[in-house]
Amino acid sequence: MEEDHAPGACSHSLNLPSISPTEPLSTETLASLRSLIINPSTPSPAISSILETLTRSLQLSRDPLRTLKLLSDLAARHPHLSALVFHSVRSDSLLSTESTRVAAESLDVLASIAERNRELAPAVEEIDDRLFASICFSPSPAIRPWLLRNAERFGVKPYLLSSLFLGFTKDPYPNVRKAALDGLVGLSKSGVIDDGDMIRGCYFRAGELLNDMEDGVRSAAIQAVFAWGLILMVCDSEAKAYWSDEVFVKDITEDISPTFYPALLNDLFDGKRHEHGGQD
Repeated sequence: MEEDHAPGACSHSLNLPSISPTEPLSTETLASLRSLIINPSTPSPAISSILETLTRSLQLSRDPLRTLKLLSDLAARHPHLSALVFHSVRSDSLLSTESTRVAAESLDVLASIAERNRELAPAVEEIDDRLFASICFSPSPAIRPWLLRNAERFGVKPYLLSSLFLGFTKDPYPNVRKAALDGLVGLSKSGVIDDGDMIRGCYFRAGELLNDMEDGVRSAAIQAVFAWGLILMVCDSEAKAYWSDEVFVKDITEDISPTFYPALLNDLFDGKRHEHGGQD
C-alpha cells in the first residue's frame, strides 16, 4: 500500500525515531537506518522508504558524509536500487560543493556503484573532467593524494590526467608528489599516450625527482623513469641507444642513494625482460 512507503509510516512501524521531512537526520536516526540497511530481514518497502529519506537528507544536511556512506551501503546491499542511488547522488549539488571531502566522497560513491553495476559506467565517464580538476586544485591538500590515486576510476581523459600528474609532481607535499608519480606509472601502462613530447615530459620530469628530498618520492620516481623510459624507447631511437648500454645505469646511479639500488636493479631487469618480449 502507498502509505507503507511513506517515511513517517516506515519509521513508526519499525520503531525508528520520528523523521521530519524538513530537518537533517540525527546521529541516532542515521544509526537506526544503518541497522535496517544491513539487516537482510528488512522488507523491501522499508528499504525503498529509507532511500527516499536519505536522498532528501542529502539536500538538508550541512555535513552529508554519513548520509553518503549509508547510501553507498544501501546500493551495495540492495543492487536493484543502485541506479536510483547513483542518480540521486549525481543529480545533487554535492559534486560542486565547497567541501572538497564531500565532493571526493560523492565521486567515490558514484565510482563504487558503477564498478558493481557496469551499466552505469558510461555515466561516470560523463562527469565533467573540469570538475574533477577543480576538486584536485581546491585548497585542501589532505584529499589530493586520494584523488590522484583514484583518478582513472572517474573516466578522466588520459591527456588531462597526464597534465594533472605532471603538475602535482611539483606539489609542496611529498605524499602528493608520490601519488602523482604513481599516477604517471599507472598511466604509462594504459598505452594511450602516444604524443612524443608528452612521453618525454613524463620521463624527464620523473628523472628530476630522483633528487627529491623524500625517500618515498625518489622511490616512486625510479618506477616512473623506467615506465616512461620503456615507452620512450619505442618512439625515440636515441633513447633506445641510451637505454641499451651502461651509460644510463651510470647516470641514474649518480642521481640516487645506494638505498635504492635494489629497486633500480629490479626495474632494470623487468625493463630488459619487457624489451625482449617478456622472456627470462
